[in-house]
This record gives sequence, C-alpha cells and structure tokens, in this order.
Amino acid sequence: MSNKSQLQVRGSEATEHGRVARPFGPVVVTAEGRKDADPLDSFKPESSPWPSIGRNKSSIIVVAMAILVAAAAGATALYLRDGRAAATSSIPSRSGHVVLHSRPAGAIVSVDGLRRGVTPVELDLPSGSHDVLFVEGTAERRVTLSVEAGMRISEDVDLPNAQARAAGQLEITSDPPGAAVTIDGNSAGVTPLTVQNISPARHMIAVSQGETVVNRAVEVSAGASASVFVALGARGRDATGWLALDAPVELRILENGQVIGLSGGAPVMLPKGRHQVELVNDSVEMHLTRTLMIDAGKSTRVTVPLPNGTLYVNAAPWADILVDGRSIGTTPLGAVPLPVGNHELIAKHPQLGEKRRAIVVGAQTPVRVSMDLNR
Repeated sequence: MSNKSQLQVRGSEATEHGRVARPFGPVVVTAEGRKDADPLDSFKPESSPWPSIGRNKSSIIVVAMAILVAAAAGATALYLRDGRAAATSSIPSRSGHVVLHSRPAGAIVSVDGLRRGVTPVELDLPSGSHDVLFVEGTAERRVTLSVEAGMRISEDVDLPNAQARAAGQLEITSDPPGAAVTIDGNSAGVTPLTVQNISPARHMIAVSQGETVVNRAVEVSAGASASVFVALGARGRDATGWLALDAPVELRILENGQVIGLSGGAPVMLPKGRHQVELVNDSVEMHLTRTLMIDAGKSTRVTVPLPNGTLYVNAAPWADILVDGRSIGTTPLGAVPLPVGNHELIAKHPQLGEKRRAIVVGAQTPVRVSMDLNR
C-alpha cells in the first residue's frame, strides 16, 4: 500500500453558514508513516471548501454516512452546515378536493387558521381532519372536515344570522308613472322608485295618484330584489298579471339581468305579454331559461322540476351505499343519477361499521366520493 492515498469526495452543491459554496472539489488525504496507517488518521485537506469540517476522521465519517442515508431516502438535496450534513426530501402529500358553499355566498373561509378565499371556493386539502371557519360580518359557522386522499367533499352551510342582517332592494313602478310612494307609512318618493338597503321583512307599500290609492304587502328577502308594479287606472289593471314559481330548491328569478323575485315567495307582478326569465341557483349549478306569457289580470304558475346530477362512489374494501336512507347498491358505483341538492350518503360494511358524508349534487359537475373504511 502506498504511503500516500487520496480520498476524493464529489457532490452537486453545498451550503456553509447560509451561503452557496462551490461544488465539491477533491479532498486529498495523506497518510505517512506506517504502511498500514489509516489515511483518515492524518487527514490534511488540500482543497476543502468548508474549513469547519474535514479536520478529523469523525467529521469525514459523518459526511459519508449522511450521503448514504440521503441517497437511500430519495433525498432531493444535501446540505452541510457547521460541519453537519442534512438531507431534505420531497414526498408528495395525499390530498382530497373540497368544495365549500355558504348561504348567503361571499363568506370568508379559513382552514386550520389560514384564510383560503371567499365562498364559493374549491380547495385541495391534505388527508386528515381540518377545522373550517366561515365568517360573514359578525356571523360565523365552524365545521370539521375529514378529508381522505382522492375524495371529493362538498360542504354547504347556512349563516342565518348573517342572512337576516343582509339588506335587500325594492323596486316600485306604476302605470301611469309619477305616483307618490310610502313605505311603512313613511314617504319614499315617486314612481319609478328603487329603494336600496331595505331591511329583509314584510313591508306595506302605498302608491297613490289623485284620489286613487293602492296598497301592497311585499316580502323583501335578504340579499335579493323585490319588485312591485301598481296599476292606478283601468288601463293599468288591464296591462298586468302575476308570475308564481314553484321549485324544490330556492331559485332566483331574473329578467334582463335583474332579480325580480324568488321561487316560493309572493307572486311577481309583470306587464302582460311575453317574458324571458332566468331561474338560477349557483350552489347546485342550476341556470335555466324559461319563456312564458303573462295574461292581464291573471296569475301564471310555473313548476320547475329538479334536474339530476351524477354521483360516483368507491370504498375500500367495499361498502353498501345509502343516499337519504335509500340503498343505491354496493361499491364501486358509477354514474348514479341523483336530484340536485343536499344529500346524506352512508357507507356500510358488516365488519368495519359505517361512515357518513354530506354531499351537494350539482346539475353539471359529477360528484366523486371515495372512502376508506379501514380507518
């Protein structure tokens, strides 16, 4: 064995005290004296980019062991600091997809104490339990979500206190125009009139012109617009009718982009003739268009059936699936039609018990649920 041996260490990159050092260069170790001397006993670095290491055999051994451990662990980078080696690795986390809605929309969403957006919002969250806080004004609602890898969860919460405080809008028109308007006994102006920030409640409207006075009771909903049309003469009464809308879920009624009423609420007064209205519920992805005729002095009632959405369910190892208490089969299940709206899903296994999920089925996007009953 030669009296002089060389140990060469190479690497891609290193840091010393927070600075990027040049790539590993050759480190020459000289052993003089006995032929069987250990080269590490008299280590003399001739070209070492880190003066804090390489002074003794134990340091070299620590570095070598760290390189081997990092390689075995699939590390993406190796760093040296104060003579110690550390490996970092990048292991992708398993996550699920979460869709969050609130009523009314526009609530601030925080997940595990971090703000993540405003409803409606979609997030990818790591598997596990998460604390979700919805805030609208001074009203808040907190829920706990259990997320599993590959699972899609839809959560729809109500904020009744916030909804009660939200203001509405009232539009009052008359035929002929220019009529005086009072709201709950207080003068409000003349028609056509739009009243902003009116409290959600039942209000008494009086529209008068000359000796003719017409009284109306109108229900204003939080965050919505209500409309009142008053015919003050024979010509006016012959020119209007009403629209009543029935639907299993709440739908906003829009004409020309303006909200004119809600399904299940008071009939909406409209001029006679043809109207094209939009029926909208964003939380269940419903956006329908209807063309209808309004007859003078009559009420037109329209019933809107719910469309079906699509559900996919899988479970490990397997499970019997019930939706709203009704069995729909054994997993895996694909393309199961369900009416849009809120549903409760239960997965049952004879040995592993059951798990429950609250899901919101939309008219357009399929809902995919994956559950692991072994956990």
